[in-house]
Amino acid sequence: MSAPTSGLADVFDLESTGPDRWQGSNDGVRLPQLFGGQLVAQSILAAGHTVTDGKAISSVHTHFLRPGSPNHATEFSVDRLRDGKRLSTRGVDVHQDGRLVCRSTVSASSIDEGITHSRATPAALPPEECVTLQELAEADGGLGEVWEEFSAIEIRVSPLDLQSPTTHSAAPPRNIWMRSAQPLSDDPLIHVAALAYASDLMLMATALTPHGYDIGQEHSLDTDWTGVSLDHTMWFQRPVRADEWLLFEHSTPTAHAGRAVVNAAVFDRSGLQICQITQEALLIARVE
Repeated sequence: MSAPTSGLADVFDLESTGPDRWQGSNDGVRLPQLFGGQLVAQSILAAGHTVTDGKAISSVHTHFLRPGSPNHATEFSVDRLRDGKRLSTRGVDVHQDGRLVCRSTVSASSIDEGITHSRATPAALPPEECVTLQELAEADGGLGEVWEEFSAIEIRVSPLDLQSPTTHSAAPPRNIWMRSAQPLSDDPLIHVAALAYASDLMLMATALTPHGYDIGQEHSLDTDWTGVSLDHTMWFQRPVRADEWLLFEHSTPTAHAGRAVVNAAVFDRSGLQICQITQEALLIARVE
């Protein structure tokens, strides 16, 4: 198994193995399968390495097809689907031992003038006044062995505001600050990948907030539930620095037959929305 990492530099350093082919290392987080955020981030990097005309990554759509193994090499192959004046599109397949683990479609666009708007930033305490996820988890017996060695992303949770009206979620949205634990280079592609890595955190926990659980109860969630991400979509509207605090507003509008939809709107410290995330996850209660 890969050794746990406190930063993202090694995970993001893909090795070229041929034309439009790369191999990536694993982050060592002690999950039974590869962390989905790692696969999305590395797929973005592989696609981005083939876009050389100044376009910026604008979206990624990933389907998780089968669990990846932390004990096997991860291979990325890129298909150059289209290169236009404004948009480029790439298909990225991820294989382990000849088995297709996930498939992504990644788009990049030129930065042109056009319409611009942003919704209001959620009401949340600044990160300096919020508790860490580790502190919040103490009342639930700690983070548990799955997450105790995970430290690549700093996480702080704003108190739940029960007074705010909830119109787009089945439970009150949770506001969570996240950033890379270590400084990143100035390469914009690295920051998009780091945001993608962080984007897969806390989503399944959010999906269970309408059912008596809360952010910070990761130990209970791991004991009571098993879950897998089915697909994961991100739209990147504005440039991002993922080593600075970003506010994720997590909400879950609907679930049925164990399949839950979770959204996250991401804002920078200036209050502008920089990204929108949607994931569908399958959650099944563990039976004693």
